[in-house]
Amino acid sequence: MSSKQIEAEPSATKYNPQRPSTNPQLLQIGITDESEPLRTASVWGAIGVEAVIAQCYPNQISLFYQSFDVIAARQEGLEFAATLESHGVRVLMARDILAETLKPKTFKKTSVIGELVEKAEAIQSSHNTHIDNAAELINIQQEADIERYGEEKALNLNHTLSLSPQLPLGNSIYGRDQMNVLLGARVVSRMAKLIRRPEVSLYELIYKGSLAPHQTINIPTDETFEGGDAYVHQGHVWIGVGSRTSFGAAIKIYEALKPELDLAGLKFAVVQDEDPYGRPFSEQQSFMHLDTFSNPTGRRDIAVCLEEATRRKVKLLISSKGQTRIEETGLSFIDYLEHEVKEEEIVKISLEEQKEFGCNFLLLGKNNDGRDVILVPLENNNGINNQLRKNGKVVKTVELYESTRGYGAAHCMTGQLLREAYYG
Repeated sequence: MSSKQIEAEPSATKYNPQRPSTNPQLLQIGITDESEPLRTASVWGAIGVEAVIAQCYPNQISLFYQSFDVIAARQEGLEFAATLESHGVRVLMARDILAETLKPKTFKKTSVIGELVEKAEAIQSSHNTHIDNAAELINIQQEADIERYGEEKALNLNHTLSLSPQLPLGNSIYGRDQMNVLLGARVVSRMAKLIRRPEVSLYELIYKGSLAPHQTINIPTDETFEGGDAYVHQGHVWIGVGSRTSFGAAIKIYEALKPELDLAGLKFAVVQDEDPYGRPFSEQQSFMHLDTFSNPTGRRDIAVCLEEATRRKVKLLISSKGQTRIEETGLSFIDYLEHEVKEEEIVKISLEEQKEFGCNFLLLGKNNDGRDVILVPLENNNGINNQLRKNGKVVKTVELYESTRGYGAAHCMTGQLLREAYYG
């Protein structure tokens, strides 16, 4: 599908955060609704050694769902990027750009591989874990990177991703979490988990050289925010607050966005888990972000996991006499969607399919027939996939089975930068 086949739909709002760039090589950002046609995004691309070594840690450190085939996940990441491009999305291949951007350093191949293998073995010994053929996988992935980037850049890249940080950056594949574009601003994340925090500065290197000047929102050091916890939909900026994003971060984002919120006539809604740390670790992981249990499926429709949407409470942030105030709605997320937002269609995703990343699809926008195109990560989530088809959506599978074993899928893997603004 060409980029011309995804057409904009008229909207009541004429607000458009995009600004012309003085440098045509730099990319614009702006998202006023998750249902608008996706035009520019970043993806990690060719996952590698960093994911092999991360799997040597227990799940509570690696944050992975379970061990997975990194060679297969690497191919999935590349094919996912190609699929986005085939649908008219301009894609920044983050890992490739990083390999070109890092300050040149010269390492000996035998030394880097030796250190990588030694680190993997030491982690497994220390944590009593086991990864089959870890040394062989490290060698295979290093050779693949050398073929892709050249030896000097490949060694530098893998040293940066797996040896320089104490914890290897295997979660970098989930390229939404390091930042989020809301309206005309970009929120720079502050990750809750130690293994993920260094990802942010590396992605910032990529964005610094790729994006036109724009407003950035930085989260205070005593708060946390991750990009999967926010999207714009149906006249609201929605922020998930739970185990990964703090209420204080939501307030910071609201206050920074307030001029644009007023201009666009949007509300700012917090979708809060009021007891995130009282849940088992597995539940915290399953519902870590807003986009793990909900996702817009079109301009006026959404998919949610009913159990979590019932648990979460909606609170509005408003300004009163120059002060930010919390307005209690007294409604769960599902009730708010039904009675206040009045979604035309709410697709209920089963808890079983939610745990298999049924909510973590990627809405691309409308095709030339006026139908929403949705990329789903797994074909065997029959309930949600068939319901989307029944609702008139064009559902296309981008098989991401191995990638989902790291606890994310199509939506988590996409750092959305620009969705075409609507005019009406």
